[in-house]
Amino acid sequence: MLESWSNLVFGMECLGCGSASENLDPWLCPECRKALVGLSKEARRPSDDVVCLFPMEELTRRLIHLLKYRGISGMATYLVKHSCVMQGRSENLFPEFVRPLYFVPVPLHRARFRERGYNQAEMIARALATLTGGQVSHWLWRRTFHVSQTKLSRRERERNVVGAFEPRLPSKLSARGTVVVVDDVYTTGATTGACIDALGMDFPLDVKVCTLLYDRPFSARMDFVADRRAFWNP
Repeated sequence: MLESWSNLVFGMECLGCGSASENLDPWLCPECRKALVGLSKEARRPSDDVVCLFPMEELTRRLIHLLKYRGISGMATYLVKHSCVMQGRSENLFPEFVRPLYFVPVPLHRARFRERGYNQAEMIARALATLTGGQVSHWLWRRTFHVSQTKLSRRERERNVVGAFEPRLPSKLSARGTVVVVDDVYTTGATTGACIDALGMDFPLDVKVCTLLYDRPFSARMDFVADRRAFWNP
């Protein structure tokens, strides 16, 4: 009862720590917001062609679950704006990427889209395009439905997405620019790698990858358990 009364008086709970606060922005309290910005000071680069805006930590895991399983699609823009893209630093995030930027979201299978109501990768791509002056390009289509990648080994992940995507390219491509394949979480790169393969070896533009989070492969099984708990428990 005391907790309910406090929430009524002081406002909504912080989505990061669950505490009541008068200073939500509108989702995080000042302490969690400071922690989030601290996690964004340096982009993670699992390889030369991959940029991840945050590490997978307890706070960012909680927020990505809200994006994927609780219908808070605006969390994509919130996270991008609190990453190293914010405050005019987009040139520091993609200094080597040839402009213009074409953000290609990893497509969601239509069954999963009906379940969620939106594609979280597309929400992330929209936010990145807005802040960097790029554009969202739906150049990939998902033709098969697969189980969640988070419970699989590296080899199982690769097999799970073989042939999952096919290109839907415009009749005329620009002669200059960079395609940035966008997803929510990067672990082994199996999904984004399958997207790049679908574009073809003769694809004329440079192709990079950008995700919100980087999750170390050995922690992926724990994340799967957390994903299921977040999805099934209201």
